[in-house]
Amino acid sequence: MRYSFTKLFLCIATAAVALVCAVSSPVLADGSDLPADQQEHLDSLPDDTTRNEYLRDLVAKNDGDFRYHFHAGNSYFDVAKMEEAVKHLSRAIELKPDFVKAYVNLGNAYDEMNQLDKALQTYHKALEIEPNEDKTLCNIGGVYFRKRQIDQAMASFLKALEVNPTSQLAHYNLAILFADAGIFGEAIAEWEKAAALDPASDLGQRSNDNIGIIRQMQSAETPELEGDQAHGAEGDHSGHSH
Repeated sequence: MRYSFTKLFLCIATAAVALVCAVSSPVLADGSDLPADQQEHLDSLPDDTTRNEYLRDLVAKNDGDFRYHFHAGNSYFDVAKMEEAVKHLSRAIELKPDFVKAYVNLGNAYDEMNQLDKALQTYHKALEIEPNEDKTLCNIGGVYFRKRQIDQAMASFLKALEVNPTSQLAHYNLAILFADAGIFGEAIAEWEKAAALDPASDLGQRSNDNIGIIRQMQSAETPELEGDQAHGAEGDHSGHSH
């Protein structure tokens, strides 16, 4: 019986801070939220395309305000226009050089463009400003995984768990490293921890799915793995910070 890793969500998940915040529209402590009337209108728009059009108009009228470039950059990310996302997130950083969320989202955009060295450089800049941010550490680990620098990826995820032992993202991604290495007992243990932290979340559900697949493989007589056929869990690049 053949089991393929295509059934596993075998891809490092990264922090989807921006998309999550775009849904919930919280008030952000760093002041990157838009004026209330504009935020309310933005939240009322039906899809990413119309939100992008609205933000494009706003940023044209507010070029000197980092908040508009930040939200425009995130919006261009959402409609998969990465070069425009890089342009506006870079402008937000130019206007507010200590803006951690913009660095993280810029790193995500570079990652989506497969510019992994630029992504790493940008994530590390975010970490210089906010050293104990577990989501940034997970993003760094994800890039190292894609570069097949497994020791560095492991160190990043373990550091994320050191600063935040309840990081679902770090437990999930650590499980990916173990599964990739064929150490399935440890992978299951980490996915169980990730699922227990929030069973109803996307990562919680994916963790449980992966556990089920591994256990099916283990119960088969001669499971054969096709490790080079893995596909992505989190477009998480799903992700950016808001």
